[in-house]
Amino acid sequence: MPSPQVLTKGDASALLDSDRLVVTRGRHRTEIPLAAVQEARPDGSTAVEVVLTDGVVHRIEGENRVATASFVTALAEALPERRDPAGSALVTVTDEGLVIKTWYLVVGGLTLLLGWFGYAYWVGSAYTAEDAVLVFFSALPLLIGLVSTPGAVLMGVTRIKLARRGITVRAAHAGHYPNGKRKGYFAYTDSEGREHLYFSQRSAQYVDLVYDPRNPGDFAPRRPLFAVALGLLLLLALGLACLALGGAGVVVYLF
Repeated sequence: MPSPQVLTKGDASALLDSDRLVVTRGRHRTEIPLAAVQEARPDGSTAVEVVLTDGVVHRIEGENRVATASFVTALAEALPERRDPAGSALVTVTDEGLVIKTWYLVVGGLTLLLGWFGYAYWVGSAYTAEDAVLVFFSALPLLIGLVSTPGAVLMGVTRIKLARRGITVRAAHAGHYPNGKRKGYFAYTDSEGREHLYFSQRSAQYVDLVYDPRNPGDFAPRRPLFAVALGLLLLLALGLACLALGGAGVVVYLF
């Protein structure tokens, strides 16, 4: 059986699943049951119009003509014989939260790097070359601190939410690749039927995960409270120590 086709363009994608069409645009996810689709037709050479049984049209864009034509054909073949006249009433739209695009990270990282080089150059000009080297290499502990500290806080917030309303499920290992290599993730299905992946190199066949029913994408391995609290405290302590060390090498030249 062929793998499900995905039509993509930029940060938008359309996944042809077994019983529905899942369209993702940024943080918005639209699920269209195939029974609600009347027909799929090309719109130009690289776009698809999905016409629902009540006449509402959803337009999906692709990156090239071949992929778009193949997606239209696959979607038309996947449509069931019996359709539901409710059409757009069966469509669900969810907000998956903040989505950070890759180019945001690239531009932000380059901006910070250039700013750091400029600051180190200024220190070298105003003081000595040794001071400039000290400032430059203090970026590593400062970066670790900037990542670890908010990371520990966010993980702590997630753990509190999971402790209050989390649902525990047993995720099964995904099996092996055709070449016999073990896959590096486990899978579980939430109460709404959506599958989520937990990447881990554990050798077990099952792992217990706790997920938030309000946001099933927030999950974590089930562990004793003491182990969770100790890990978060150590991560927070590491972040604060690195912030102090790296920050001292920066602010000392500003005053």
